[in-house]
Amino acid sequence: MTGPRGRQARRVALPRAPVADAAQLLAGSTPLYVTVATELAAAILDGRRPVGTLLPTEQELCQSFGVSRSTVRQALRRLAELGLVAGAQGVGTRVIADQPRGQYVLAIRSVTDVMGYAERARLDIRTRSSVTADAALAARLGCEPGSRWIHVAGLRRPAGGRDTVIAICDLYVAEQFRDVAESDDLAATPAYRLIAGRRGIAVEAVEQVIGAITLDAAQAEVLGVAPGSPGLHIRRQFFTAAGMLIEATTNIHAAADQFVYTLRLGAPGEG
Repeated sequence: MTGPRGRQARRVALPRAPVADAAQLLAGSTPLYVTVATELAAAILDGRRPVGTLLPTEQELCQSFGVSRSTVRQALRRLAELGLVAGAQGVGTRVIADQPRGQYVLAIRSVTDVMGYAERARLDIRTRSSVTADAALAARLGCEPGSRWIHVAGLRRPAGGRDTVIAICDLYVAEQFRDVAESDDLAATPAYRLIAGRRGIAVEAVEQVIGAITLDAAQAEVLGVAPGSPGLHIRRQFFTAAGMLIEATTNIHAAADQFVYTLRLGAPGEG
């Protein structure tokens, strides 16, 4: 496995109750049309503009966002490219999907969403095994050498039966929570939530490291891209209030058209 490069780490303290924030679909530079597309996409992704409904007219969008008609048209064109909307002359622009075509968007709507995937993803579990962390694994997970873990290896796929692979996933659960790691519920529910529900031990903080990698031949084959393609390596560590690491995950994604990770959090003081 190629290690992450150019890492950016952060620890997010969780609020007592999730603060709902709009999803942000598009990353990078933010010209006006991207801002408009982002806000419209957020409303589609979180159900405020359901599939089958019409978006406001171009004139209404111009007035709402305070932008020109050309900016609105660029934004709608971007949403159409993603397969979210379709325009029809004399009718308007209709929402045709609540998930972009050909890619998985991990849209962060609240601080707690940083900890894992949306309900639209499921874990296709391939293997489970008991491991003792040697020096290399301890460095990779950020755990203590000699600590015991249940290693669950699998593939992240979109919920709903599609065969698309979102990510190659390696999940490590502290051995004291073996029942969670061996549970069939793990396919649909994150381990940290199962631990909280079954043991009453809540996660109070998560540390996430995202790095750019080059996919090797095996990784590329699973993710359906060419060997040597760019990818993302995401490691998450889940901590209790006492600082105990109870779960660590690594996920490898194909970049570009296959996966988009976006994050929008509230201003300081909002949680």
